[in-house]
Order: sequence, then C-alpha cells, then structure tokens
Amino acid sequence: MDKKNENCIPSYLKFSPSYNYIHTDKVKLPTRLNKHDSEPRLQVSDDGLIIRCKSDGYGDAGAIRANRYVPPELGLFYYEIVIIDRGVHGRIGLGFCEPDIPLNSMPGWNCKSYGYHGDDGKSYYTGEKYGPVFTTGDTIGVGINFLNNTIFFTKNGLHLGTAFTRVKSNNLYPMIGMGSSRESIQINFGQKKFMFDIYEYAKVGF
Repeated sequence: MDKKNENCIPSYLKFSPSYNYIHTDKVKLPTRLNKHDSEPRLQVSDDGLIIRCKSDGYGDAGAIRANRYVPPELGLFYYEIVIIDRGVHGRIGLGFCEPDIPLNSMPGWNCKSYGYHGDDGKSYYTGEKYGPVFTTGDTIGVGINFLNNTIFFTKNGLHLGTAFTRVKSNNLYPMIGMGSSRESIQINFGQKKFMFDIYEYAKVGF
C-alpha cells in the first residue's frame, strides 16, 4: 500500500462534522484488509485490496477484518466490494464487526457483527430477507451512519434501504466473509470513485 492510498480521505467526508480533525491525520481510517487478522483460508493480495477463498467445502466460513476500525467521529463511513468471482456457491458477505469476533464465521453470525450475504440476500444477525443476491460482476457497498446509528447496503449503485438500527459499538471494523472455493473480491475504501453516490448521500445526511 503506497503512502497516497494509506492516507486517502474519501471526498464525501468533507461533509463530516469532524473533517478538519480528520485532515490533521490524527484520525486513521480503514484503508486495506489486514492479512494478519484473517482466517487462514483467505488469500490476501500484497496491497490488501483483493482476497480469494481457497476453501474446499461449503461449511468452511472464513473472514477478514480491515486494518483499522471506523472512528465514530467521522459521522459516516462507506466502502464497496466488487465481486471478481462468485466461486462455487457465492457465499460472500460484508459488513462490520468488533475486534474480538472469531474469524471462522461470516459477518452477522455473531451478536457483535452485522452483515449482508450474497448467497441468500439476507441480513445477519437477524437472518431476515433484506435484498437481492449478488454474484460475479456486482458491486456491493455498505455504510454506517453514526448520526442515526444505522447500517445500510447498496447494490450496483442503488441504495437498498436501512438494514440495521440502534448500532452502538464504537470499534467496528469493516469485515468480509467467504465460504466456498474460488470466491474472490476487490475492496474499495475510497481510493477510487464509488459506484454509489455516497457524496450526495453525505451532503444530504450531514
């Protein structure tokens, strides 16, 4: 990860009430996936932006966290993943979790994590139907809004609605989970333009 990407401040955060504080470099944002905080079945690229699952079975879930938690003083944080390959079963999930969540699981399988899964379109930890399934070529995003304590997801640039309310944790990490062989994704923390117009969302929301 080069210095430019490591210190990247996404443009939508200009609307954050803490923008000047963020700009001092005192607030560190998630910028990549942490290969040292990952289930061994997940292979991570050198830049920490691509992961691939080498699991042999449907039941072998594994997850990875980002290099940093999301500072609540941001007010809003958003990231996207592109599904490079849905793999055998398309069992890919994304969301947020606390630092002590076991990584032999999927986002939302624990009460201290939240996730949206591509194989069934459900939100977890509720297990309720939330949105469409997703597959190879789709871009899926997730945002956490600390101003109203909610989490939402997007698909191919479209807002899918609020998935979780009353989100209270102050140390949530971006989390990606996988569960079948050949699944592969690329993650974007703001190093490049998002498909969803998070800039407009932030302008209205703040």
